[in-house]
Amino acid sequence: MKKNFSWKKAVGALVATSVVLSAGIPTSAASAAEKGTAKNVILMIPDGMGASYLTASRIFKGEELSFERYMKGMMKTYSADTSVTDSAAAGTAMATGYKTDNGKIAVTPDGKEPDSILDAARNKDKATGLIATSRITHATPAVFTSHDPSRGNEAVLAQQYINNVDVILGGGRDMFTLEKDGGNQTDRDLVAEAKEAGYEYVTKKSELDSVTGNKVLGLFADAALTYDIDRVNQEEPSLTDMTEFAIDTLSKDQDGFFLMVEGSQIDWAGHANDPVATVTDMLEFDRAVEEALDFAKKDKNTLVVVVGDHETGGMNIGTTEGGYADNIDVLKNIKMSNNVLAAKLAEEADVISIANAKESEGNYYLPIREAAKELGAKFSFNSKSGKATVTLDGTKATIDLLKRTTAVKGENGRIGIVKTPGVNHVDFQDFTELFDLQAGYQIGDNKADNKAYVVDAESVLEKHTKLDINDEDLELLTSQPWNGSTLVNTLGTIISNHAYISWGTRNHSGVEIPLYAYGKGSDQFVGLINNTDLPRIISYLQGTELFEDEQAFIDEMEERRNQ
Repeated sequence: MKKNFSWKKAVGALVATSVVLSAGIPTSAASAAEKGTAKNVILMIPDGMGASYLTASRIFKGEELSFERYMKGMMKTYSADTSVTDSAAAGTAMATGYKTDNGKIAVTPDGKEPDSILDAARNKDKATGLIATSRITHATPAVFTSHDPSRGNEAVLAQQYINNVDVILGGGRDMFTLEKDGGNQTDRDLVAEAKEAGYEYVTKKSELDSVTGNKVLGLFADAALTYDIDRVNQEEPSLTDMTEFAIDTLSKDQDGFFLMVEGSQIDWAGHANDPVATVTDMLEFDRAVEEALDFAKKDKNTLVVVVGDHETGGMNIGTTEGGYADNIDVLKNIKMSNNVLAAKLAEEADVISIANAKESEGNYYLPIREAAKELGAKFSFNSKSGKATVTLDGTKATIDLLKRTTAVKGENGRIGIVKTPGVNHVDFQDFTELFDLQAGYQIGDNKADNKAYVVDAESVLEKHTKLDINDEDLELLTSQPWNGSTLVNTLGTIISNHAYISWGTRNHSGVEIPLYAYGKGSDQFVGLINNTDLPRIISYLQGTELFEDEQAFIDEMEERRNQ
């Protein structure tokens, strides 16, 4: 028997279903905020921070970062001349709203010098501030107040800071002082000029407490400040210290303020593939953001924006060896950056000259008597058998010098291969490994400067990292020259391997960057924006009128979100 079909019931069911489904789907994004809504703007830039930095830092911290819940969208980072930007081009776009070529500081490809959102705030009688843990004249802070075709001209960039920014805090004292005083200025003492212009000049954290004015030049290191994990000088302020001070000072201005805060060395840690410095500088940046958010929540008239200028290093969490797992907790036992760890290795090593060594395909061969002497070992030679016996700290090795390659088993049970390209010469790295030592080479342009650092690297590394250093680690360590950043980078790879972290590059990548915003007008950053959109939105929300087409731009952004 057929049941009667009721159109009324069917239509009612469709309407009910439509209501249920549409309840979970927003029909439109938030409408445009009113122009000039944000009296104060705090733009916080974690230089080089990609999404994986956030993941690693969250795992390390054990809870979400202070700003994660305020994620709004993503930001494109490409420059005018390449898909992979540098900080100068990225910063220029974020500060002025115009794309430029890598390396240029607020100068467009056709030579124009557009004002920045900091300039616009100053022109509206708002207080302004710049903070960085690098030199304050480094690329990112510089684009907000200076112009030059080359980011490398930091002494010239410094000359454009005084009277253009009220609160200047960071490193880079050498860019403000005269050459005769150890600085980089040829004929202008910018510190003296700042004092004459009414700035209070401070070089120590404790001096911030005695500042009474609203114009401050704080230069806390000759060059860059240290990584947060390496900061032992109590008179060097943290990023949080500088952020708190700047907000307290700038907020006294009744017209409002614009403040840019850069966690500069997050990027440097990424370049070095140093997971410890990356995470610990990220967490210090997190604390600085929390300071800004606390102020914004109390003030009710402040916009806080958090976004990197690009991603650095291509960090990946979870390597093939690790499988579906992370091992980031091992980083908690390491209390120093790779810079300091490399210095520890050098400090505990015996340094010997290898100027007279024979070189072949990257291997260095010393006369065996000289090699033994440099190690402080006992040496004897049997001319009939052609065999030499070397004894060091109870370990004895016998080497047949008549053979090109000799397998050697020392009394410590270690089996090694010592290459002997000619009578009485041995591969020095192989030779030291027979005695559980490692030799790292520092090779200069001048052969006379070539050195070997002989050290029990396994013992030193385990002492300072609490990692179980293996033969693969030691082989990697001695396969690269111990020249400056190369040793630092190699240590980064070793530690990352233990943490199941891998890296795609030691440079920048071209991926989009997550963007976070809290406070007045924060919903204007929803979706995927370009880095040139950032200052246009900020200028509109702060009412500084840097761009002529701001209202049309905001209307277009809103229409796009609501389509």
